[in-house]
Amino acid sequence: MGAISNHYGDISNWIGKTIKSCKTQEQTFAVDKLIKNFQNKLISKSPSDYCPNQYYDIIKPLKAQLECKRENL
Repeated sequence: MGAISNHYGDISNWIGKTIKSCKTQEQTFAVDKLIKNFQNKLISKSPSDYCPNQYYDIIKPLKAQLECKRENL
């Protein structure tokens, strides 16, 4: 399963659902790579808009959600 479209909001929602579905620490490592790839895509698509807008609005909440999931596992 993947994101509904290539819009950053759909991708962000898909990553969030993926984080919620993680059952093991190994799965959280894979999601971490997914977040990094998404971050790189955002940077390459619009470098001037990336910092700080997209980092604080999109990437940081995903990383925080992932850290919370890791603590719960």
